[in-house]
Amino acid sequence: DFYNNFTKNINNFKEFKNIFILGSNAVDNYYSNLLQFLPRIFFIKNNNIKIAIHRNSSTKFRDFIKLILTAKEINFSFVYLDDGFYKFQNCELPQFLNIDIAIKLLKTLLVPNNNESLDKKIYVTREDSNYRKIINEADILPVLRSKGYKIINPQLYNIDEQIKVFSGADKIIAPHGSNLSNIIFCKPGTEIYEIGPRFENNYEKIFENRYKFLAEVNNLKYYRFITDTVPVQAHSDLANKYINKEILERSDYYKNLIVKVKDFESF
Repeated sequence: DFYNNFTKNINNFKEFKNIFILGSNAVDNYYSNLLQFLPRIFFIKNNNIKIAIHRNSSTKFRDFIKLILTAKEINFSFVYLDDGFYKFQNCELPQFLNIDIAIKLLKTLLVPNNNESLDKKIYVTREDSNYRKIINEADILPVLRSKGYKIINPQLYNIDEQIKVFSGADKIIAPHGSNLSNIIFCKPGTEIYEIGPRFENNYEKIFENRYKFLAEVNNLKYYRFITDTVPVQAHSDLANKYINKEILERSDYYKNLIVKVKDFESF
């Protein structure tokens, strides 16, 4: 179907000229936007550009791009791409970087100097997420607060604010999710405690050690706490559009989490 669609419509693709293709994840996944697409922005050579991203990218991601380009004194406007085929002429399409190189680049250029945060121990909630949120989170919050943890909802923070919070923390606890991508900004030795399901299916293995790898590259101390899972009653429109229905129903990656409180206290 892909090939037939491509060959049938090849002469009718919408055409763009003289733009910089930054790109962004179609479902606005923060991990992809931060580690795969954003590093491209530092290879812009012109000071007056049109920059292409996906229409589904969040206002928060767009604002962070604006913040960086404004600091670099680059005049720009956005061009929005949808799901489809396009023809590009005389455009710049930077390569993707290896993750370890991307981490070094982002950390060097984006972490604030002399960041002394008062929030040394943080818990990152997924309460606003459609899946992989802890449905009995109210039972573990008192445990966390008794240990001096501040509860952080990344949805309430701009990306530059998230970088500041993560770069100043000593201990971070969070459910498995793209908010953990911010651990690339942590200082060496920071303790990372990831809460998540056990991944049994082969197609889930790409996610299993994603943040463990980021921790290793960044010289962090990493630990994992395994939970039980329960099905999600109704997935978002974006999830239903881009993810196979059978995977949404079966995969623990797309389910919610239940934490056994006594086990969590011991952990």
